[in-house]
Amino acid sequence: MGNPFTIIFGVEPKSAIPRSEEYHKVISDFEADSPSSMGYVITGVRGCGKTVLMTKIQNHFSKKKDWIVTRLNPDLDLYASAISQLGEHIHLSSELVTGVNASMAGFGGGITVRSLSDRETLLRKMLKEAANNGKRVLIAIDEASNTKNIKTFAHSYQAFIGDKLPVYMLMTAVPENFSSLSNSKNGTFLRRLPKIKLEGLNDLLVEQKYSEIFSISQSAAIELSKIVKGYPYAFQLLGSILWDSKKDEPDEAVLAEFDARLYDGAYRAIWDHLTEKEKNIVCAIAHSDSKAVKDIRGELSMEPNQFSPYRENLHDNGLINTQTYGKISFILPRFGEFVLRMEQYMV
Repeated sequence: MGNPFTIIFGVEPKSAIPRSEEYHKVISDFEADSPSSMGYVITGVRGCGKTVLMTKIQNHFSKKKDWIVTRLNPDLDLYASAISQLGEHIHLSSELVTGVNASMAGFGGGITVRSLSDRETLLRKMLKEAANNGKRVLIAIDEASNTKNIKTFAHSYQAFIGDKLPVYMLMTAVPENFSSLSNSKNGTFLRRLPKIKLEGLNDLLVEQKYSEIFSISQSAAIELSKIVKGYPYAFQLLGSILWDSKKDEPDEAVLAEFDARLYDGAYRAIWDHLTEKEKNIVCAIAHSDSKAVKDIRGELSMEPNQFSPYRENLHDNGLINTQTYGKISFILPRFGEFVLRMEQYMV
């Protein structure tokens, strides 16, 4: 048996703990005769399994004859990508294609001679043809952010569903990127899309999975679960390191490798997206023994009305837990240790 864990982002590991509730929510809504929403945004901190969930949903619809699934790269021309992928399934007659544009020639199985200069119009015609053929279209976009490319395409998508075309959208985005995108000019439509925020994995399920894979006692599995704190990337990473090292409990060498790869694989990117003020705040949290809000504010010389917006933002971005009144703690495993290390490099 090979290593059942994987740290490759977007690939569903053999040891994955399923997000059943979130998965079935999207599936049941999209398959409904009258869906409550034709689009969802999956958000959550880096490494929480957004892309894995989106891929699993894609795979479900890819197996259905009445669905066409496209996955678009947000860094490329979204219209051209959508037209190209839909063209493998939808063939427009020459009567429907007017206005030659050489740059579009060759996109799609039936669009090889002439094409529309207006890509949005061409895409709309392809979606209408899909509807005529009894097909529904799923458009998936991974790692959306506040770019002109995404905003323009989202505006077109809003028009498509306004025309009652059978097109559904699934996006993933880290919270700060989606907040910037949805709060931008003309971002009202995106702001109204229902969001699925991926929280930590169930500790009991993590414990059971570790116990099953490593054939260890409940108490030993609980200790592993405590280390990863429900963070999917950490769950996979620790499991992978233990498996490759042929160990079933972490020693100093395992934890040192765990920290290094956790930092490089996820935390450094999180840190780089924090503002200077947010970095100062997480450093203060890491230094605090009490984790009391009043002590942290005192260390930073910040009034409650100054501190609250930052606290809410860090909470919304999945970095801190504010469930205990008057207290703040880090959600991600060993994130405090990482912050203290990064503080040494701050100017």
